[in-house]
Amino acid sequence: MGDNEKQEKKATRKSISLETKMQVIRRLDSGERQSQISAALNLATSTIRTILKNKEKILSSATASTSSSATRITGSRNNIIEEMEKRLSIWIDDEIERNMPLSQSIIMEKARRIFNYIQVEASDISETYVASRRWFNRFKHRNNLHNIKITGEAASGDTKAAAEFPATLKTIIEQGNYPPELVFNVDETGLFWKRMPKRTFLSREEKRAPGFKAAKNRLTLLLGGNASGDFKLKPLLVYHSKNPRAMKGISKSTLPVIWESNKKSWITMKIFQDWFTEHFCPSVKRYCEINKLEQRALL
Repeated sequence: MGDNEKQEKKATRKSISLETKMQVIRRLDSGERQSQISAALNLATSTIRTILKNKEKILSSATASTSSSATRITGSRNNIIEEMEKRLSIWIDDEIERNMPLSQSIIMEKARRIFNYIQVEASDISETYVASRRWFNRFKHRNNLHNIKITGEAASGDTKAAAEFPATLKTIIEQGNYPPELVFNVDETGLFWKRMPKRTFLSREEKRAPGFKAAKNRLTLLLGGNASGDFKLKPLLVYHSKNPRAMKGISKSTLPVIWESNKKSWITMKIFQDWFTEHFCPSVKRYCEINKLEQRALL
């Protein structure tokens, strides 16, 4: 490289503000990788390494020149993290009650999503939040979380069946020569549409108060479709009331769901059998007729 080229190279080098350097340091401390920071801030990875190397000097400079606006930004960020952790704790408690297994990666991803949502609520999207392992360890300690292996007859039975079923299903599909259009899958899910969190201090106090009943209004949905993805079954909805007050004067046949009722909002054997004969079979038959497919299906 000639002298002129070296001078031109030096001339294009840009200075980096103290604010940008501090942003790099905060992202590094939160566990974000150098390559991610480089792409997000349009900085060379060598620049990121240099900032990391001079971290103490940069922090000293920032402390000396801290303004009230910077203090407000840091305080705002800390408040958002605090609120995020409160909501995250409630979510974890709800998932544990539903016997849903939670890994570290699942909790960290949920933390990021909650943080981003609160930022939008607060109209403050100046920074992104990367939940690091160091943050997770502190959060785990504060909330007394510990990693355990799910045990018990039902859990071990489900795990074994789930591990064996894919091979069994593959054999059935191959022997029956079922195309993806004729392979259907359905699953039920509970939907809590009004619920008080149980592990907040306020919730515990209210539950002890005379006449209080924690809201747990829920319903069950049965959703499904075929493997090719071109046919979705009409959802089955099971609610505890056959004729809710809010549905007065509304014909259930006009709803985008099949309405059924059960005292506990469960899909009983009778409800499932009725759904299979009265709804699943006729709808699949029409689908096969329209697409000129053989009149058979695997559910």
